[in-house]
Amino acid sequence: MRTVKKTPARLIDGGTVTEFGAFEEPFRDLNLEEADIFRMGGKSMRAAARFRLKEWQHYGVVHPRHYFGMVIFDAKFLTVSFVYHYDRENGGMQEHSRQAPGSRAKVAETMWRGECSFAAKGYSLDFENRLEEGYHRVRVDAAQTKKLPAISGDFRMLEDISRYQPLVVVSPFSANRPLYTHKAACPVEGRISVGGEVIELDPSRDVCLLDEQKAFYPFKSFWRWLCFGGFTPEGILIAANLCHNIISNDEEYSENCYWVDGRIHLTGAARFGYSEADILGPWFINTTDGLVDVDFRPQGERAERIRVGPILSDFHQPFGLFRGSLGKGEDAVEVKDLFGLCEQHITRY
Repeated sequence: MRTVKKTPARLIDGGTVTEFGAFEEPFRDLNLEEADIFRMGGKSMRAAARFRLKEWQHYGVVHPRHYFGMVIFDAKFLTVSFVYHYDRENGGMQEHSRQAPGSRAKVAETMWRGECSFAAKGYSLDFENRLEEGYHRVRVDAAQTKKLPAISGDFRMLEDISRYQPLVVVSPFSANRPLYTHKAACPVEGRISVGGEVIELDPSRDVCLLDEQKAFYPFKSFWRWLCFGGFTPEGILIAANLCHNIISNDEEYSENCYWVDGRIHLTGAARFGYSEADILGPWFINTTDGLVDVDFRPQGERAERIRVGPILSDFHQPFGLFRGSLGKGEDAVEVKDLFGLCEQHITRY
């Protein structure tokens, strides 16, 4: 049975991962650049390992009428950033996106105190990570184009880990090749503008979904992912995060969990049922221990395919509504039309 453990002082010690598993809080010394993932020693090999590191921060803002998704992703050979808006009432979607060499992005080493940033002509995205103070500030400024309205905003995800337990996991691709991730679902405050409309974010109603990841992915990889969150009619924040990827022992090592009123519950392995030929068809997702059992009905998707020689990123992120249950027996909580995301991502990079 998976348990949440005390977080070690450092993730890497003497080139070796100190411990795999789920932890109480994010690492304060997230020294991934010291990992000897090839077990060959030497500074040159660690420099090569650094190129294998893929890291990103992704925020999703759920409002009754709107959804906003945004990312800064540094693949080392390439940087990808986007911000998109989905109008949940009329089904309209607008996306601003940019690509650039990997050196153009800055990604914080730790979310306790750090900055992420990406800027290009007519576009900037900045994350101020202030976990020590209980929030992350996001500022976005994407200028109007001939086809797209301007999207701008300044909001704060209120991640108070004394109130909302985070998911913090280190999983092994192999014996000393870690995947580190930090996920959370928390209230959000601030405002975002789309064209001339200003959307006010209310922390008693609106939710921000956080996905931070730093991982030494093998050249070939894949994942299927689920994340949703929202308030019940009684005002309780519930959410879930599930992933099926190339981790071989996913009963013991995974990022699978759900939250009820700020408390985290770890689960067994996740299994996704859907048609790859029909990404916008129905999805059926559950965990092997029965603690999460939900259906997903996509309403649209954010998709992107990048191919340069042998390099491939085939990305699908459908968004829509979830129904089902979290927990079992007397502790079961109904999931009824909560908004969220799934992903299918196949990579060679």
